[in-house]
Amino acid sequence: MRVLPFAWLGVAVATGVGCQPSVDGFMAERITIALAPVQGEHAILRYHPDALPGLPAALERALVSRDVTVELMPYGAVRDFATRLDSADIYVWLPDPSGNGTPLEQQHALAEWLDAGRGRQIHFHWGAGTMGADGRPGEHLDRYDAVYLNALAIDYEELDRHQDAAIALLRSGLVHVTTPAGTNLSLEVGGRPFNKQNGDASRRRIASAAMRIDREIELPAGVIRVAPVETSVNGTIVVPSARFADGEAKQLTLTINGGVVTAVAAASGAGVARAALEREPALGHFRELGIGFNPMLRSLLDGAWVPYYGYGEGIVRLSLGNNEELGGDVRGSGVRWFFFPDATVRVGHAALVEDGVLVRLPHVSGFGGLLELVRN
Repeated sequence: MRVLPFAWLGVAVATGVGCQPSVDGFMAERITIALAPVQGEHAILRYHPDALPGLPAALERALVSRDVTVELMPYGAVRDFATRLDSADIYVWLPDPSGNGTPLEQQHALAEWLDAGRGRQIHFHWGAGTMGADGRPGEHLDRYDAVYLNALAIDYEELDRHQDAAIALLRSGLVHVTTPAGTNLSLEVGGRPFNKQNGDASRRRIASAAMRIDREIELPAGVIRVAPVETSVNGTIVVPSARFADGEAKQLTLTINGGVVTAVAAASGAGVARAALEREPALGHFRELGIGFNPMLRSLLDGAWVPYYGYGEGIVRLSLGNNEELGGDVRGSGVRWFFFPDATVRVGHAALVEDGVLVRLPHVSGFGGLLELVRN
């Protein structure tokens, strides 16, 4: 990754006389605001020297200016990692173009650290979040950098209000998800917790975390995620094209009954899809519903790839596999996402997403107001 020009960035950045505006400084400040660090905290910053090389130092300066102790730690093997992690309050994943800079034992240590409530982390994955609609990695084109930078400069209070209204609506009844390609799925959220990625990684917010991923805050922000009651999930998911290790399935149709995939069909490549599900049995179960709310992450870049994990406004994510981190009941190995930029999501007569366009819900106070909206 490169240091980027600022001509297209719709944010104001303070600069000195004669100085080039600093993209690194803007990013570092956004991360610091999200963390709302407390004096005396200890932060570990993981970084790759070839990815946004000025960002680690800029973030270190921003945190140190708020009396935070900072430990810069390149990706890869680390001696006594778990011990060093135990002394930290904050852990930040900066971009890692290799995608494999965190060994498995470090990932396990991080999971235990989060589960114990000892700290919070920010994922700033950048290009790794550029995906195909079939959930496989996409190509992070240069022009996506501009999209991601602008996606950091949104109205976070408005994002939070809209997410809260959507969560209340989704809790109020049977949810239907449909797409022009043929997806027709129903599910119930029940009392399952929602993960709300609103860009708030403060200690105060993390104190109310209901599950591990509530302590894993993403930038750019924008999605709400939930593992619905598994036995309530029924219908079909239709994916126009899905890549697998052994090939590609066209017009893939997954039939789901009670949260379990009971049939796999396709115009071509059904066998490779079935083989993938058989290799990882967790993929035979519905995992989660995700809906994006970030207005700057819409998939408007000639449809090539889905920006940042489908966090864009109106993008729907349906997935299969293990949902333990979301508070669900599916265990085992394997997770597979599918993204739908043209879906419709309804609860009763109320639409949350209409043909890929997010509906602006009224900011009602309390559950009863949205129940009335659904009935009407």
